[in-house]
Amino acid sequence: MADRDMQNAGRRVSPDLRPSNGTRYSQLANVLREKIYSKEWAPHTLIPSEHMLMKDFGLSRGTVRRAIKVLVDEGLLVQRHGKGTFVAEPGITHAAGVHPISFAESLHEQGMDFVTNVLDKRIESAPAEIAEALEIEPGSDVMFMRRVRTVAGEPVICQESWSNLLECPGLFEEDYTQATLFDAVEKHSKRKIQYSRIRYSARIAGKEHGTLLGCDEAAAVLLLEQTIYLMDGTPIEWSHTWLKPGQSVVGSSVSRD
Repeated sequence: MADRDMQNAGRRVSPDLRPSNGTRYSQLANVLREKIYSKEWAPHTLIPSEHMLMKDFGLSRGTVRRAIKVLVDEGLLVQRHGKGTFVAEPGITHAAGVHPISFAESLHEQGMDFVTNVLDKRIESAPAEIAEALEIEPGSDVMFMRRVRTVAGEPVICQESWSNLLECPGLFEEDYTQATLFDAVEKHSKRKIQYSRIRYSARIAGKEHGTLLGCDEAAAVLLLEQTIYLMDGTPIEWSHTWLKPGQSVVGSSVSRD
């Protein structure tokens, strides 16, 4: 493993633990989990030491160790004797076809009326992991967007996407409460979306996504990581789709001759 992949997170975690927010170890686990989910801590990142976490949050060693164990059990962290605790690599990838999944189209096909709520839309500098996925230089402009789709007033899907603005000038100006991101990409890139690579992972919702999806923070949810490619092979979007418990993804496979 390259040394640069095992660098310490380099910043302290801002304390945000309140007595009314559950047990102290579960609060700390929530804070650390969101650092991983938000990509602030990339795979192979060496997280702050137990001593640093104890000092930053005013917690006992036993509480810190219990919080870390929760995330180790979830597969988000891995401990290496004599080296520290690291953000784990992504889980095993299972092939599930190459056609991009459009959740708006899926809901339409099932006859479900839905509302798209855009919670966040901004232009930001691409961190290293996003830049690698989109094959652009780190620091390039990307559009980050977080949307929650509701059916009958209940949230069912939370989508977080990073889009390549170099290939899609004008993408930011669209109204995504009405337009789909797929349609907007094809409009502004002047190219068709061709295929995608998808990774499926089982995850604990965590406090933030549990709130967005209206489920318990300890609920198991399905996370789909999808990289979308245009017809010329240009990666145009990297997205995370969080599915509320009770939903599923169905695909087909064909055996080789």
